[in-house]
Order: sequence, then C-alpha cells, then structure tokens
Amino acid sequence: MTSRMSHVSAFSATSSAMYQSTLEGSGIHRETFGDRMTQTMNWLYNPEEGTVMGRHPLDWGLLVIMYVVLLCALVGMSAVFCALFYWVIDWNYPTLQGASSMLQTPGMGFRPQPDVTSTLIRFVKGDGSTYVHYLDHIEAYIQYYENELQQGENFMDCRTIGERRTKQLDQVCVFDLNVLGDSCVKQQNYGFDDGQPCVLLKLNKVFNWVPEEYTGDTVHKDILDQWGDPWFIYVKCDGDDPATRENMGQLFYFPEQGFPFKYFPFRNQQGYRSPLVFLRFENPHPGILLMITCKAYARNIIHDRVDRVGQVSFEVMVD
Repeated sequence: MTSRMSHVSAFSATSSAMYQSTLEGSGIHRETFGDRMTQTMNWLYNPEEGTVMGRHPLDWGLLVIMYVVLLCALVGMSAVFCALFYWVIDWNYPTLQGASSMLQTPGMGFRPQPDVTSTLIRFVKGDGSTYVHYLDHIEAYIQYYENELQQGENFMDCRTIGERRTKQLDQVCVFDLNVLGDSCVKQQNYGFDDGQPCVLLKLNKVFNWVPEEYTGDTVHKDILDQWGDPWFIYVKCDGDDPATRENMGQLFYFPEQGFPFKYFPFRNQQGYRSPLVFLRFENPHPGILLMITCKAYARNIIHDRVDRVGQVSFEVMVD
C-alpha cells in the first residue's frame, strides 16, 4: 500500500511540473488575485489614458448633462399636464353627470354599522357589552352634527323654511338635532337598554340632485297613510318576509315626515350636513331575525335592491 501511494504522489508532482512547464512554454501567465486588483484599480482610474471607470471626464460631463436635460424635460412635461388637469377640472363639480351617469338617484345608509362587511345589528337586551360598539358608532356620527361644528358664514338657519329652498344655495342649512326627538338620545342609549333599538337613516349625497314633490294624484301607494306635507322625502320601512312583519312590532320615525327638501341640492358646499331620520323599533320580538328594508320616497327616486338605490336593507336581532 505504501509503495502504491508513493507512486501516486510522484505522478502528481510530475504532472504539475509538466503543466507549469507547458504554461511557461506557451507564454500564458496564470491570473492571480493581485492581477485582478490591479485591473480593477486601472478601471476606476487609469492615469495613462486619463479615464475614470472607463470614460474620459468629458464623456462623463456630457452624460450627466444629457440625463439632467432628460429629467428636466420629464418634470416640465409632468408639471404642464398637472397644471392643465387642475385648471380644466372643477373639483367641486363631478364630471360623471347626465343620463349616462348611474348617480341619478341617491342611495341610503344606516348607522350603526361598525363592521362594513355585515348589516346585522344583534345584541342582548340590557347587556351593555353586546351593544357598546353600536352606541359608539351612532354617537361618533351624531357628534359631527353638534352645534359648535355648524357655525360660520356658510351656515344658515332654515327653521322657518318649510318648502323647497331656492335662494342662497351656496350656503348650507344647519341640521338641528332636536328634530330627531327625545326617544332616540344618548341618555337612553338610543333604546338599546330597553331592547327598542334606534337606527339612524341617511340619504347618500348626489351632486346637484333635487327631489321632486308628490301631489295628491301622484303620491306613492306605499306612503298614502303617511303623506301630507309635499316638501319632505318620506321614509317607509317594512319587513322583507311575513315572519319579520309579524314580529318587528311598531315602527316610529323621527322626524315623522322624513328628510326635508330644504337640505337639497348638495353642491359640495363647505360644511354640508345630510339630513337624518331615526327609526325606532318599539317592541321587536326577541330571538327573531328581523330583515328590514327602508325606502325613501320622492317622485324622482327609484328603488332597486341590486343597485342599492333609493333604499337600504339591514337585519336586527334582539336576544
């Protein structure tokens, strides 16, 4: 074994010597780490050719100037387009208008809805931990209507206006929270303590939309028992199925007529507040899922559950 290893070592040494002799004979020099470092330093700065990273200073200067000019041209073009964009478009006037627009009828919203993925209002009567998040959501929305937030030159007192407002449309009417009555108030936890929850209803904003009043001959059959003052957008809520209609109990609205015409049109006025209506469930049957749909009524309001216009649907369950 020892003799065999000696022969292998001798053969390796002989091969290495022959390889080195061949390289030297051919004039080829094996590149070392020092050679590579020298090449790198020459690429960074070559004093013989006067180049920096492979380019002469004049080339670098021209390259920098070219990129500066290019960037300035791009910035200038962007500035021109932005200026035209801001000059042409009126941010207070949406461009999606006319018969081709879907925004011809306002939709409706409701509060509380702390989870936008759910329309179910479920709680345990008298157990505050099950509905404190509902109370917080209603109160946060109501606080937006506090008197100190509706002050200034752009606000006007519209309490004496009982019809359609035709003047000073650039100003907004102060929404008086007192019209929401004294049954749905924070002091009573909006009825949740007693299992008589209050649900806040509102119309979504549609730019420059003006409600059209009913007449005695054109009033919708659904609100014949409510209709009296033509200068309101009436609200009517009902159950979606016989079980709901049988167990939802009596419903009350505050204010009773609905949304006054005087708060329209919405023209993106500073400080605009949408009118509100409280719906109160007087005696809902516990343990029953109530599926409710509320609709707003004016001559130019259509109702479509799929497109969610003119109405809103939600569920209530009192445990």
